[in-house]
Amino acid sequence: MPLCNANRANCTPAEVLAATAIPSCGQFVNPGNLQAEQLVYDQAFNDLINNFGIPVSYYINTFNTLSADLLYGEEPTQKYTGPLEMQMYIELSDDAISLTKFGFDPGDEFTAFVHLSTFTTAASAYFDYSLFNQSIEPKAGDLISLSALGCDRPNGRGEVIYQITERMDQDMSALNPILGHYVYRLRGKRFDYTFVNGLTGEPANEQVYENSFSGILSTSLAGQVSSDGKTYPTADDPYDIDDTSKNDVLDMSVNDTDIYGTYY
Repeated sequence: MPLCNANRANCTPAEVLAATAIPSCGQFVNPGNLQAEQLVYDQAFNDLINNFGIPVSYYINTFNTLSADLLYGEEPTQKYTGPLEMQMYIELSDDAISLTKFGFDPGDEFTAFVHLSTFTTAASAYFDYSLFNQSIEPKAGDLISLSALGCDRPNGRGEVIYQITERMDQDMSALNPILGHYVYRLRGKRFDYTFVNGLTGEPANEQVYENSFSGILSTSLAGQVSSDGKTYPTADDPYDIDDTSKNDVLDMSVNDTDIYGTYY
């Protein structure tokens, strides 16, 4: 039967543990003592992204707090500049379509990882952030286009664009082994095209409109053109949606209760 350490009560911690007597002898997770180990993790993250990531097109939102109307959050001259090419590791979550039958609209989501030095080097060489009072880092409102996945999609579809909603550089459980900072984790949603200067919408991604036109009627901004008209059926077309609604759904003109006008 093993004996207890009866002599422990007669010892002092300083006689056993050097870190107790001299704290600097320990500190296993002091970042100042882990420079070499952090370099290993930094290079490992960079290597993983370069090997298993994909090239993406990055668009910078040039919203300027000095020229914007902060009361309404508007800046008519805002534009996106890009694309800036860089390597990111991408995780997509676009399989939540089953939730739509319950009334949910989850939308496509994405998570991206980009190395700190990769973004800083590429972005600072491409765009002068100081002109817009911005830090050289990803931010909410910037766009990421998955250009590598859009070249061979069927039926005219193209690359998918996501808008960043969250940027994280510090998550102790996932991003910061041994207290180092190595990557940005970016999360976002599928981008709903808003006709902002510097962008084009996704190919073959058209929502339903109430009339035959939607978009930019006219513009004087450099590099931006008026939108093309839609090719929806006219009133003389037998497949007009109003006629289909009257004949196959419910003829609302019989009991027209719309206080703001007519249904058709």
